[in-house]
Amino acid sequence: MTYPAARRRWRIGIDVGGTFTDLVAVPGDGTSWSLAEAVTHKVPSTPHDPSEGVETGLAQLLARGIDVADVAAVAHGTTIGLNAILQGRVARAALVTSRGHRDVLQIARARMPRSFDLHAVPARPVVPREHVLEVDHRFTSDGDAVGTAVDDAELDRLVARLRAVAPEVVAVSLVGGYAAREAEQRLADRVAAELDVPVTSAAAVWPEAGEYERTTLALLDAQITPLMTAYFTALRERLRRLRVDARVYITTSNGGSVSIGSAMRRPVQTVLSGPAGGVSAAATAWPGTDMVTIDMGGTSSDIGVLRGGRPVLTTTATVGPHPLMTPVVEVSAIGAGGGSVVSADRSGARAVLRVGPASVGAVPGPAAYDAGGTEPALTDAYVHAGVIDPRTFLGGTFPLRADLATAALAGVAADLDEDDGPALPAVGADRADAVADAAFRVASAGMAARLRTVLAAHGEVPERYTFVAFGGAGATHAALLAEEVGVRRVLVPAAAGTFCALGAAIAPVRRDVARTVRTVVDDASLDALAAAGAELERELLDWLRTQDVTATGTVTVSADLRYAGQPTTIEVVLGERSTADAAAPPPRPSADVLLRRFAAQHDRVHGFADPVAVVRAETVRASVTVHLGEVRSGSGGTTFVATGTRAVRYDGTARPAGVHTLAPTGGEASVAGPAVVEKPDTTVLVPAGWTATSDDGGNLHLVRDRAEKEG
Repeated sequence: MTYPAARRRWRIGIDVGGTFTDLVAVPGDGTSWSLAEAVTHKVPSTPHDPSEGVETGLAQLLARGIDVADVAAVAHGTTIGLNAILQGRVARAALVTSRGHRDVLQIARARMPRSFDLHAVPARPVVPREHVLEVDHRFTSDGDAVGTAVDDAELDRLVARLRAVAPEVVAVSLVGGYAAREAEQRLADRVAAELDVPVTSAAAVWPEAGEYERTTLALLDAQITPLMTAYFTALRERLRRLRVDARVYITTSNGGSVSIGSAMRRPVQTVLSGPAGGVSAAATAWPGTDMVTIDMGGTSSDIGVLRGGRPVLTTTATVGPHPLMTPVVEVSAIGAGGGSVVSADRSGARAVLRVGPASVGAVPGPAAYDAGGTEPALTDAYVHAGVIDPRTFLGGTFPLRADLATAALAGVAADLDEDDGPALPAVGADRADAVADAAFRVASAGMAARLRTVLAAHGEVPERYTFVAFGGAGATHAALLAEEVGVRRVLVPAAAGTFCALGAAIAPVRRDVARTVRTVVDDASLDALAAAGAELERELLDWLRTQDVTATGTVTVSADLRYAGQPTTIEVVLGERSTADAAAPPPRPSADVLLRRFAAQHDRVHGFADPVAVVRAETVRASVTVHLGEVRSGSGGTTFVATGTRAVRYDGTARPAGVHTLAPTGGEASVAGPAVVEKPDTTVLVPAGWTATSDDGGNLHLVRDRAEKEG
């Protein structure tokens, strides 16, 4: 859809968090969008009904000069489904499966959660065993029925047992059902007609082999369907009250977005969309760049990886203890955020300092908030160390008390005073200095260890990546983490505090599908792989026509490959092309090319390749991605304006640091560290040996001077 060039249009992104609901409006002409002119807004979240906070925030955002008739699209990210699963606030569900497989959820993968913990207990199944019912119906891996279909008499018996369970939702997951989608769906439809409750077919949600994972996914989808349907219905009604007659998209766990109708039909695809929003924003804003995103909030830091500007996806994510086998943006969390508690751990032979995983939360918050909190948080260390100015925090709208931060940190020093504990200074302020210094080192070391582990799993090292730091504390700590792992470039987005909402606003429309195709990779098997890829491509194009999207997109077909006998697979691209070329035959690499691609990736990830081993294909995957217009950085750059100097310590030494704010013109083009850049939504630390510059979009680029560090 295009609009007259003179008429300004807006794409609005909304991200509902536990404390705040963030909104970002990005202007454009319907075909291109300007990040530099984005309008941001925050309102308190309303946990009792998140749509209320959305309505309030959207009304206030529109009142800032946005004509409701000019809103082209609203994209909304939400963690409602995720929170419902984690807190157990889900619909009462029943499972229908094949006879002999009633214990599929209890057996799971026959592994304990912690191999060497004698007290470990298995995770609680998604539904209790008494809610699992059996039928004499199953399929082979080729989709052939074993025995006869469920007749009317067996269906009557099944429905009677289901009525005794009194479920609010039902999931049907038959053995081999992934290869017989239509047959499993027919049984689901028959049960739904008799019970008049939502019934989900596991093969319709995700038709891939893996009975435990596929069954769990279907149950999670079914359990949150009533809640998500009610929420999306309320959201539509609130948008109507505001007279917003625009396309509504819901962000998904794979870093994309879908129409609100698609989200209602398969809500499980939204559960991990929150952490994916910032990764998606980075991918759209800086395509082709190797990046690590650092989303550092109050409770934790979420780490995402983008290779060549594309988010790294995984099919082994979890929601609590439950597997989520659909492709999601791989985000790893560590309990180190601005609200992470700094404490003395005295459980061992000697007292040691810890940062997290416990958090002070939004209430009472860090001690410096002066809201009754006495436990020091990492934010208190920033305040005491002079990194954060208590008077200018959040643009001066939220004054802090440095004396309370110092006292809380000194209290931790007292807890560390043991005969065999670390030596600490005797003076109060100096003792707080020592704790703050240690807190920075511990937080950086913990985040670095997690980051190295994540990258090593993909055969990568941190040094070749650029950090993209956002969230309330991301820009404050990013350079310290970069020094810990050897990264030389840090990028702080212009809208760092609302970056996930920006990700929702500019997220592409995307969907992933898969089929299990188990075969040896050779010239004879390429027909089967190509046929599965063509079938998936047709499915994606049919789905795309339901999304009210006219822009051209990209379809990518890949296959999960492994050496025979190997437990894990590596995804290898088979081909990629534009949706405009759908009438042409799909790309089809030769077996030799496919094997070479696999060997190269296997060598990068695992450090070796076996040229004579048999390679097997397990699953064929396909995705369609449609970017809804060009994203431009704009020409609204900023300069640095010096406002003073203050003592700052971040590496054990206090030193004078220049303090700067940002202005459109009239300031310096760059700032050399040590320095602090104060923004309305975050504080950026520029250590010694680093230089900060601003680009046309208002994004800050921190670069470490190699010569100084190596010298």
